[in-house]
Amino acid sequence: MIKPKNIPMKYYLVLLLFILTIIMISCSGRNVKNYDEAISPDSIYQEIGNTQIIKEVNELAKISIYYPKIGQEVIDQNILEYVNSIMTDFENEIKLKQEQSNVSFDYTPRLTIQYETYASYPNICSIKFHILEGMPWEEKKRDYIQTLCFQVDEGKSLKIDDILSVAHQQEFYDQVIKQLETQEVYGKYLDEDMIESMVMDAVQNGLQFALTKDNMILYFPRYDLLSGLSLSPTTSIAIASLSDKLGLDERGKLYSGRKIDSNRPMIALTFDDGPHDIYTARILDTLKECGGKATFFVLGKRVESHSKILKRMLKEGSEIGNHSYSHPLLTTSTTDKIKKEISRTQDAIYQCTGFTPKLVRPTYGAVNQTVRAAIRYPMIEWSVDTEDWKSRNIDMIVKEAMKGAKDGAIILMHDIYPTTATAAEKVIQKLTKEGYQLVTISELFEYRGIGLSAGREYFSSKYNR
Repeated sequence: MIKPKNIPMKYYLVLLLFILTIIMISCSGRNVKNYDEAISPDSIYQEIGNTQIIKEVNELAKISIYYPKIGQEVIDQNILEYVNSIMTDFENEIKLKQEQSNVSFDYTPRLTIQYETYASYPNICSIKFHILEGMPWEEKKRDYIQTLCFQVDEGKSLKIDDILSVAHQQEFYDQVIKQLETQEVYGKYLDEDMIESMVMDAVQNGLQFALTKDNMILYFPRYDLLSGLSLSPTTSIAIASLSDKLGLDERGKLYSGRKIDSNRPMIALTFDDGPHDIYTARILDTLKECGGKATFFVLGKRVESHSKILKRMLKEGSEIGNHSYSHPLLTTSTTDKIKKEISRTQDAIYQCTGFTPKLVRPTYGAVNQTVRAAIRYPMIEWSVDTEDWKSRNIDMIVKEAMKGAKDGAIILMHDIYPTTATAAEKVIQKLTKEGYQLVTISELFEYRGIGLSAGREYFSSKYNR
């Protein structure tokens, strides 16, 4: 019998190191662009609904989608359509890339969707989708958050505008901006203008949010704000601090009230140079009786002494606009003076009500290039001038208002005269009886699908320049 020769231990060690090296290199090569995510249905945070799964593995892509089934037919259909739309867009992009490049990929594209659900109110559910897309032609994976929010009993999809009262939206966004600034991870790298730009861009493109039992959580896009710095800012605002600003009752039901029908005619009544404690109150009384709203372009110098009526405007759903501080002719003013007139009024209104106006009415309706450059807000003109300040005649004011009344009109009056208050009462009643919806300026343009841009003049919903 032949005895095997003794092999020195060092050769075994060399062989073992060689094998381990090969394994590490192989694993490293496979993991460089491995975007698979290990997700277990049991690990998904959910306060409502049951987990549904879509898994597909083929030559085109690897897809792994987890989504909730809430138990309300309309909502469940919307959720399924939503995840299917993401999957379809993902697959179509891959097919297009293959057709254009005609090359094979280093690895199979991946799509992974995970979710969380929150039931903050008995009647509100929010869904947060965490979406990961790995594309072979891109160095980094796409990593983003999308959200859906529903009123469960009605199957209604909710946006931020449905939940947050219009009168308090600017105040809310200011609060968000300030909170982001104070968070070290963001404030350390981003200045105030960058954060404000990020927030307002998100608002314009559809703010992603979820309502939990205690907070409204806001998610902002992954945003390359600085070279080499990639952030996905998230912040939350306590529900307790928003209680008086939310358009929801304690059951999570939207506050009942008038409904604007975009298929019916609407008119925006506007009042300048106020407010006035007596005459403005009479106009608000009539609007309330008829279910209408209006826009009041106030003078900054009158704000502090008439704070109660301003707060009532907002509480009842009317809108406040900026009509300068002291009513100078802006076209003969310097840029600095124009800016000061506007900013002093903005500050006065905010200090009084917590609301920051989004609209400006230039004094006398006069605009030139200096005014246009200095005022960084949409400028609201009018299509119907009742000349109430000149005639001080009730019948003439009513006649002029009704003569120019048509869908999309903006009617000008001044709520500092007793004759205007009486005429406005008659106009509000007549327009309502004729089937017009009396809306704010913002509502008029929103329901007509027209965005308001800084530096432009708007004369009606059908004409601007």
